[in-house]
Amino acid sequence: MPDQAEANAIGAVKSAPAQRRTQLERTQLTQEKLVRAAIELLKKRRYVGLRTLDVAELAGLSKGASTHHFPTKDSLVLRALEEVYRETHDRALERIAGSANSTQQLLHALIEDSKDFFLGDDFVMSLDLLMVDPSSDLGTRIKALARTYRLPVEQAWTDALQAAGHTPRAVDDVVRLTFALARGFGIRQLIGGPEGEAEHLMQVWLATAQTMLAQDSCQPGDEVPRP
Repeated sequence: MPDQAEANAIGAVKSAPAQRRTQLERTQLTQEKLVRAAIELLKKRRYVGLRTLDVAELAGLSKGASTHHFPTKDSLVLRALEEVYRETHDRALERIAGSANSTQQLLHALIEDSKDFFLGDDFVMSLDLLMVDPSSDLGTRIKALARTYRLPVEQAWTDALQAAGHTPRAVDDVVRLTFALARGFGIRQLIGGPEGEAEHLMQVWLATAQTMLAQDSCQPGDEVPRP
């Protein structure tokens, strides 16, 4: 059992008030709540159905707090989209890092990454925002965000597959075609609902991509590995 001094020390720790957050921490927490709420509502209602009052209510904050941190609807929307893009960018890098410079693991991870983004709500949300008014200031800034976050994802996959021993031409074909195919399925879902064949056809493409890179990595006279 603790002696009296230890007991007093423990009691003092337990009774001590919780350390208050700094102003910066409170600001970051409030903004995070608003951004998370905006992302959720954008995925459900799209841009035209988004109201900042609803965002504040979902975040458990006042309309005044929302306006203080994000004076306009578009400033909140841009921050929400940036957060979605940042998260998808980071997930791609994590998948690459976990693939151990293995062509097979990289290809499987590339397919999963493309499906994760293009066949999910993240792509639908970003596409909806891109189509609001491409020539407006909002449209221009949205396209800038896409270039800032999505193009480096494509380049990261390209660099990883080249580092695994494949030529730039073959890698460029595989990466671009992978994203183009997944993007096409994502758009098709908007027209006709969930695409049941997407999973099957992505696996067909995976086998094709494996063959392309197997041939690319072989020297003349080597046997081409079966995918």
